[in-house]
Amino acid sequence: MIKIQDVIVPTKGTAKYFNLLALNLPLPGTTASFYWSIHTEVTVPAAESDEQPTKEPGASILDGNIAMTSEEYAQWGTDDTYAIDWALTKLGFTKLTV
Repeated sequence: MIKIQDVIVPTKGTAKYFNLLALNLPLPGTTASFYWSIHTEVTVPAAESDEQPTKEPGASILDGNIAMTSEEYAQWGTDDTYAIDWALTKLGFTKLTV
């Protein structure tokens, strides 16, 4: 999952993670469709007393489908970060750099 700038979803919570799953990649390809979701963050208690708790993705609080046009698909190439960055931009979410 990709860490994103906080997205507040009224009555559901604050999302801190983004996930993208390819649904349809016909071959030969001219388009692609994806399922996206944003997730809360949960604190996982430390397993040992000398360890710190960790934070990880929690429940999905908003999701949907998104599809590339043939022009967008043609720009994809071999780097899958293109698809992630494309979806984040289309949906208006901002990736955080750690």
